[in-house]
Amino acid sequence: MADANFSHVRLDALYTVVPQKELRIEDELPYYGNSMKKAERARRILGTDKRRIAYPGLIASDLCRVAAERLLAEQEVDRTSVDALIFLSQSPDFDLPATACRLQHELGLSKHCAAFDVNQGCAGFVYGLWLASSLIAAGGCRKVLLLTGDSCYVARDARNRITAPIFGDGSSAALICRDENAPDMRFSLGTDGAGFRHIIVPGGRAMLPYSRTFEENRSFFEDVEDALGNPWRLNEVFMNGGEIFNFVMTTVSEHLKNFMQQTNVSSETVDWLFLHQANKQIIETLAAQVGMPVEKTPSTAFSKYGNLSSSSIPSAMCEQFGGTTVTGQKLLLCGYGVGLSWASCLMNADNLRCAPVISVGPDDVPAKWTLEQWSGLLRGSEEQ
Repeated sequence: MADANFSHVRLDALYTVVPQKELRIEDELPYYGNSMKKAERARRILGTDKRRIAYPGLIASDLCRVAAERLLAEQEVDRTSVDALIFLSQSPDFDLPATACRLQHELGLSKHCAAFDVNQGCAGFVYGLWLASSLIAAGGCRKVLLLTGDSCYVARDARNRITAPIFGDGSSAALICRDENAPDMRFSLGTDGAGFRHIIVPGGRAMLPYSRTFEENRSFFEDVEDALGNPWRLNEVFMNGGEIFNFVMTTVSEHLKNFMQQTNVSSETVDWLFLHQANKQIIETLAAQVGMPVEKTPSTAFSKYGNLSSSSIPSAMCEQFGGTTVTGQKLLLCGYGVGLSWASCLMNADNLRCAPVISVGPDDVPAKWTLEQWSGLLRGSEEQ
């Protein structure tokens, strides 16, 4: 079992970054038959009427870089003291090299810093905490910088009313440190790969690769409609919402109940339950199943920013604690989703510094290489 109890490890600081650009439900009335009544019904079901969307060219690593720069500067972290950088995302810059390598350079971290990517989604923040904590507990690191982020670098298809209304773009940066006096951190993780098809991008990689000819790639960009008329494409995210809901209400609910029993906590002893911000219905239903009151289970982050995948739990924490230092509170975190996977963490917050959620505007989009510049790289004539 992937259960662990780590001593001498502390979550030291947490930052979340989202784009300023906000998309509201009234901006998409044509997809509700121009009916405010239908749009209002969707808002009640989802628990939100807005989400944050990246500007063109603003990618996950850009958002993570802003979060990391703010954390390192404002918390006065010696950049040479960071022993490892973990970039956890499902929207990396390239197939290779690892995005973490570029971020190590741009953040000015030491060349002795380990840097690597992890492909994880909605359970990713807790997975990343577990991984960072294990590196520190094993003695291999004293400080780990964990970056989570996802940004849809190709605009989501607004016609698809399953995925488009809920997913937003965002990132987080967390500093995990060795602290001899830190309270223990408890973890439990799990996977059920039988459900791997329920959230998936089917095409474009080894299982269903692109061809070397334009014509043979046409099928990747053609609509495939489901029974409700929602359009899907082979090179975009597919999600079976019904299966995911059932997974959360059964597997995740049972996991969270067992974890609370194993760690000997209850709704009375836990100060806050931070769930993956999937949607308001799932958050409130899952909380009720494990006996946690709504007042201790925040969902404001989802209603303001949308489902931020691996950054959704950080967004909920920064929305709740932003601008404060959290000490002496028992926090229960639980993420779940793509894989299918799930992960929980129980920690006693000890001098945890949470920044308010930070918004970045269009002027924060860094310049990118053009197609011609990348072609120049292949020709051996790139401009630095």
